[in-house]
Amino acid sequence: PAEMYYYWVAYNCSNLEYNINMTNAYTGAYGELFDAEQKLVWDKEFMDGLTLAQYARNQAEDMMKAYAALENAAGEYGIALTEEDKAAMAEDLASAQEQAGGQEKFQESLALMGISQESFDRISATGYLYDHMVELVEEEGSALYLEPEGYNQLAAYADHILLATKDLSTGEDLSEEEAAAKREKAEDLLDQLQGAEDLEALFTQLADEHSEDTGRASNPDGYVFGKGEMVQEFEDAANALEPGQVSGIVETTYGYHIILRKDLLKKMDESPDVKTKLANQRVTSLLDQRKADMTVELSSLLDEFDVGTFYASYTALVEARSAANNPDAAPDAGDGGDSAGNAGGSDSEGGNE
Repeated sequence: PAEMYYYWVAYNCSNLEYNINMTNAYTGAYGELFDAEQKLVWDKEFMDGLTLAQYARNQAEDMMKAYAALENAAGEYGIALTEEDKAAMAEDLASAQEQAGGQEKFQESLALMGISQESFDRISATGYLYDHMVELVEEEGSALYLEPEGYNQLAAYADHILLATKDLSTGEDLSEEEAAAKREKAEDLLDQLQGAEDLEALFTQLADEHSEDTGRASNPDGYVFGKGEMVQEFEDAANALEPGQVSGIVETTYGYHIILRKDLLKKMDESPDVKTKLANQRVTSLLDQRKADMTVELSSLLDEFDVGTFYASYTALVEARSAANNPDAAPDAGDGGDSAGNAGGSDSEGGNE
């Protein structure tokens, strides 16, 4: 519906305005985007050859594609809101109304965002639909079920010993002599591992004693990671190993690594939350594929639609209406939070994309 289109355009303009204002205030960046009155000029070039207005509009359309992809997928897989979902949504709505100061004030907040109760509920429902898609990925026999071996295509599980060639707190490179000493130490550790009877036990011992990875305290058994989550050299080396195999010395911008590939399926059995996290990634990937195949067809009524003019008119109306309703405390319509706040969605991953 048109109101959803305008809602998402206003929402993205508001977020963009807020973030640019905050960045400018703290760093002085983006000064060229403001006029003499410190108002954003929406036809100024922002990034990738796009004006601020074009960028906000593209972001809005991308969000609409994301929601459409989810709703369409849910329909195809027979996913609908359960009675438990509806009860939870009703409870959330009652809580939101209470926080707003009653049903009448809550309805006024929806009016300021430019959406109806129906649209609010529609956006809120998507988080639950997403969660049910994740459940299907884990449900054996479902249309979305992912066989255990399929998880190895989504992620790898590996531990490593890092001997850093830079100061990890400052990012400054070590001297050549210091780096050479790290390399020599890495070679010594690798020699010990190559003759080990219990490779994994010795690897864990040496990693605990010698690894300079600052994240080891919170990841003592290693990392489960998907494509693009590690530096390329590390990712390539880990993926080239079979579970139980150890790499040679792998050099990255961080230093020298020795990598042990571990059994992801065993990790998922021991830690169900890891499996659920990967199931989330699977759903996100499926929805991203759907989005990539989508196009936006615009009504001719939007041929002359100017985002900057629309947003200026919108914020002026919000300010006027807020001032009339709350003469002693009118909100700032352009603060990125009150004028076009998120209509809803659960806290689940994907619900508030």
